[in-house]
Amino acid sequence: MTRACLILLSLVASAGCSLRQMAVDQTASILKDTLPAFEKEWDYELVESSLPSTIKVVEGFLQAGPNNRDLLLLTAQAYASYALVVLEDQWERAPEDSPQQAALGLRAREMYLRAHRYAVQLLGQRHAGLEEAIKKKDQEALARVLKGCEAEDVPALFWAGMPLASAINLSRDDVAMISSIPTAKAYVARALELDEGYYHAGGHMIFGALFGGMSKTLGGDPEKARKHFDRALSLTKRRFLLLQVMFAKTLAVQLQDRALFKQLLGEVLAADLSIFPEQKLANVAAKRRARRLLAREGELF
Repeated sequence: MTRACLILLSLVASAGCSLRQMAVDQTASILKDTLPAFEKEWDYELVESSLPSTIKVVEGFLQAGPNNRDLLLLTAQAYASYALVVLEDQWERAPEDSPQQAALGLRAREMYLRAHRYAVQLLGQRHAGLEEAIKKKDQEALARVLKGCEAEDVPALFWAGMPLASAINLSRDDVAMISSIPTAKAYVARALELDEGYYHAGGHMIFGALFGGMSKTLGGDPEKARKHFDRALSLTKRRFLLLQVMFAKTLAVQLQDRALFKQLLGEVLAADLSIFPEQKLANVAAKRRARRLLAREGELF
């Protein structure tokens, strides 16, 4: 084979790789633009049945372009959202302390941890030393890495911290998971420092739930929890109703403040979905949870 032929074959092969990468990048951009269609959906059952296949499509494209930042973020967000909106809803509906509920709890935890791992992979692309700090469970090294994060890293920080905190919340009898609380807090704290309003003040909601839903021996702090919840409600103008649900479910129950519990959940049920059309799905999910929590009022207080 002549040298010219070898060069030609090399160029064709490299062009093929470039075309493949271009296709992945263009698809990632399209998939990113389709996310609001789910967030605006009011039909909960439609989302419940269709979201799993959509997640696998996104993840499939990620396999073809494993370093695509948009796909990494989309996959992390998709898994975390599926666990929060669908699996935790199913978990709450299952009979208390049943094998079905236990299985759903484990499944939700796994989806949260998948989201966490993808977000950490995304962060690791820009910040050397992150994976090593995590592997060694070195909180000081992790703090140094996170200190170098910038505004561009806020989405990855949030979707690394939020699902990890949620997985911990589902595993309060698991010592290994409880030991990850400082790590979850570190991601969320840095995201809050850089942009406290990201994802509907989600960082404040996470801290509110962590401080408000745990006993003082595990780091709970009702005063800090209330400050975070109040700040989140102020930033979102009380339109993102999952905030009120988390406030009621964690801090109001922890303080045994029945009046606050009923006021927050009553506000959720009275709200019209038109108050935040971009987040109809989250608000539909919030209303479903609010009804179930109110039905359990007698056992919670």
